[in-house]
Amino acid sequence: MNLNNLHKKDYLLTLLKGILLGLVSMGIPGLSASTIAIILGMYVVVVEAISNIFKSKYNLLFVLSYILGYMIGSAMAAFSVTILFNNFPLVTTFIILGMIIGSMPDLIIKLKGGLKKPSCWIILTILTCGLILLNFSFKSGAEVEFPKNPDIWYLVRMFFIGIITSATFIIPGIDFAIVFLSLGIYYSFMNMLTSLLSFGSSGYFETFLPNLEIMGIYILGYFIGVFFFSKLIKKFIYKYKDQTNFASFAFILAAPIIVVKNCVIDNQAFFTTTPQIVGAIIGGIAAFILILFLGIRGRKREKHLKL
Repeated sequence: MNLNNLHKKDYLLTLLKGILLGLVSMGIPGLSASTIAIILGMYVVVVEAISNIFKSKYNLLFVLSYILGYMIGSAMAAFSVTILFNNFPLVTTFIILGMIIGSMPDLIIKLKGGLKKPSCWIILTILTCGLILLNFSFKSGAEVEFPKNPDIWYLVRMFFIGIITSATFIIPGIDFAIVFLSLGIYYSFMNMLTSLLSFGSSGYFETFLPNLEIMGIYILGYFIGVFFFSKLIKKFIYKYKDQTNFASFAFILAAPIIVVKNCVIDNQAFFTTTPQIVGAIIGGIAAFILILFLGIRGRKREKHLKL
């Protein structure tokens, strides 16, 4: 991978995409970070940059821009996810659907090489159906709270949870929120993140150090996992390129159904009004055009960078 020709504006765009990725993937159970990366046309570039992070300063800068954006987006999700879905459920849903549909033309172009391969169609069918069935059959685990004085074994557990959930950043279809919901710690984790960022709030300093300790250990495991999973996926991408493209498209085909299920069907706060409908249409079209533009621009940059 050659990122030597990247400009400052490219790092800024990478940061913005990372923010969008963190905001959506953290806020919506069912959509993984890697699926959002596919939608944004960043997946292959990110995997290779992470797997070669120590080989070039440009790879390092690219990954840092992406991860910084992801962290900012995650923090925004912790504060805004409830507000958005409670107050603007239809608008939020249409914006996300606009993003997904806008990403399809760019991905369809990449399917040409595997159109005559039965294995590609089998993968597409099995993955699409499997992702939909898995999401509709999922039930969240019992909710737990983080301890105020975590012992060494609890921190070790959080380290390994970090490694496990790092797969959601690299492996498409494995969702951070779903994994955390199954462990019963999704809302506790989001509350902890909100608490860490709520400077000066009541009881802030009493919980700051324990929360920081838990979060630090979790992040350590997460980044170690991201590095090793990226190495594994990189080999698979280049060995089975056409199959990987069809697998990626399966996640996009399943995504609209997953979004409607989680944002509309399972959202008890969902409602519609005339302003909501107007805002939803405008937001959905704007999101579609934005992602379509980013896809076209991304293809041009790939040719320029010889990715």
